[in-house]
Amino acid sequence: MHLTDEQQQIIETEGDLKVNAVAGSGKTTTILEYAQRRTSQPILYLAFNKSVKQEAEHKLQALGLDNVQVETAHSLAFKYVMPRSGYKLRYSYQAHEVVSILNIPQKTGDLLHLKLANHVLRFVSYFCNSSAYKVIQLNYGDTIHEPESKTFVSQYYDAIEFYTRQFLGKMYNGEIEITHDFYLKQFQLANIQLPHRYILFDEGQDASPAMLHTFLNQQANKIIIGDQHQQIYSWRYATNALQVVDFDTQFLSKSFRFNPEVATLASSILNLKSHIGLDGSARISGRGQHKTINNRLTLARSNSSLLSRAIELLVQQRELSKIYFEGQLNSYTFSDEGGSIYDILNLYNGNRHLIKDAQIAVMPGFEELKHYINETGGSNLKPLIDLVEKYHKDLPYYLKRIKDCQVDVSQKHEADMVFSTVHKCKGLEFDEVFLQEDFINEQSIMDAKSGIKAGEIDVAKIEEEINILYVAVTRTKSQLHIPSGLLPTSFYISDMKTISTDSALQMKKQSGQSQSSNRNARWSRAEEVELTQLFVSGKPLPHISHLLGRSQSAVRARIEKLNLWDRY
Repeated sequence: MHLTDEQQQIIETEGDLKVNAVAGSGKTTTILEYAQRRTSQPILYLAFNKSVKQEAEHKLQALGLDNVQVETAHSLAFKYVMPRSGYKLRYSYQAHEVVSILNIPQKTGDLLHLKLANHVLRFVSYFCNSSAYKVIQLNYGDTIHEPESKTFVSQYYDAIEFYTRQFLGKMYNGEIEITHDFYLKQFQLANIQLPHRYILFDEGQDASPAMLHTFLNQQANKIIIGDQHQQIYSWRYATNALQVVDFDTQFLSKSFRFNPEVATLASSILNLKSHIGLDGSARISGRGQHKTINNRLTLARSNSSLLSRAIELLVQQRELSKIYFEGQLNSYTFSDEGGSIYDILNLYNGNRHLIKDAQIAVMPGFEELKHYINETGGSNLKPLIDLVEKYHKDLPYYLKRIKDCQVDVSQKHEADMVFSTVHKCKGLEFDEVFLQEDFINEQSIMDAKSGIKAGEIDVAKIEEEINILYVAVTRTKSQLHIPSGLLPTSFYISDMKTISTDSALQMKKQSGQSQSSNRNARWSRAEEVELTQLFVSGKPLPHISHLLGRSQSAVRARIEKLNLWDRY
C-alpha cells in the first residue's frame, strides 16, 4: 500500500501525538497501518460509534491483527462497570417519568413540573459526560442559550440542581435503572488504568470530557486523531480535544475523497470563522478524481427541511421511485423524548384520544407544547412541530408515500436518492450531493456579530454551525449542488465543473410512471392532495396529466372542482 509522507511520519512516531485529519484523508488506513507496525503490543482503538467499530473489526480481521481491541467509549465502559454491578439498564427517561420518580409537585393546568424534569434530564446528561466529580462543580446555566429557557433555568436553578442530585443518587443506589451515560461516568470516576501499550482515540474533536479525562490519565502511548473543524456534537456536551490537548501535532491534509474545487470551497467556508474572531485556517488538499455517479445524497441541517424536500421530490415533482433515509425514517419522525409526528398532529387537530405518547398527551394544547419547548430548550420535537404546521392534514398522506418508496438498508444501493441530516451521515461519502438551504451562511454570521459581542449569542454555537456546513460539503466525491446563498462571498463558482448552484435532478424517469389505469377511475383524496401539490408547484397541465395518469380534460375539471385557480 502506498502511503503519503504525512501518513508515514505518523506511523513511525512514538509517544503521545495529536493528528489533525481533513475529511477523506485516509484516517482509518493510517490507524490500521499504525497497528500493523506494532503487532507485538496490545493496542486499544476507541471508535466513534458502533458502525465504525464493526467496520474496523472487519478490516483488522482481514489483516490478521489480533492485538487490537476495538471499542466505543460506551462499550469499553460497559465491560468494566456493568458485570456484577447489579445495575439494570435502559436507554432513556421521559420528563413525566422523572416527575413520578422524584415526586415533583404538580399543579393542575401548570407544566412547571415537566419543565423542571426536562432540565433535570439535561443536567444529568451534562454531568455524566463531564469530567467533574460532583454536580456542584458544574454550572448547568452555562449550557443554556435560548432566551426563554435561560430565564427559566435562572429562576429555578436551585430546584433543578436539587432534583438532579436526587436522580443521580437513585441511579447510583440501584433504586432505578441507569442510563448509558451513567455507566460511562462511573467508568471515568473509577480512574481505571487500562492494560494497553497504545491507545488510539478516533474523532477526538467530539470526545466527551468524561472519556477524554480517562484517556489522558492512561500511562500508554496516546494518539488522538480527528478534524478540529468537524466538531458538531456540542449539544451532547462534547469537547474539542484537538484544540485543548497539548500533544505534538501532525497532519493528514490530503483528501482522496474530493477534488481541488471542493477543497477550495471547504477552505472558504472555514475562513468564515474569521468574521467572529476565530481561526478557520486549515491544510486541505483535494486529490480526489472520482467521475461516475452511482449514488446521490440530499443533505439538510434539520429533519423538517429534509422531509420537506423528500415530499417535494416524491409528490410534487415525481422525480424518485426508491429512496433511503440514513438511520431509518423513524429517527426523523420520532423524537428522543418519545413523541412522534403523529402524536403532535393529533394534538394539533384536537384528536387527543389518538395520542400515544404520555408526555404529549398531558399538554393542554398545541400552543402550550410550543411554549413548553421554548422554555426547556434543545428539544428535537421542534422540527416535527414545524412539519405539522406546514402540512397539517396532508401530512399522513405524504409520510405514507415516503414509506411506500423507502427501501431497507440491504437495498440502499438501489435507491435513487439517500436522504440524511449532517449528523446522521458523518463519516459517509456519496458521488453526488445536494445541499438544502437551511445551513448557516455568511450573512447570518455577520448578523450574529453584534449578538456575540453583547453576550446574547454563544460564539461556539456559530462556530459549530460553520463546522456543520463544512462537514456537509465534504461528503461529496464527485458532484456538489449547493444553494448560491450558502456560498462565501470570497468563493467564485464560475468555470467550475463539479460544483453547481442548480438543485434540479438529472435523472431518467422510471418506466411505467404514468398510471394509465387511473384514467377513468374515481378521484381519491390522496390523488386530490397530489394534484394540489403539483398545481401549486407550477407543473404544466400536460405534465400533471402524465404523472397522474389522467386525461388533461379530467385534470382540468378536477382543478376547477377543487377551486385551485382561485385558491392559488
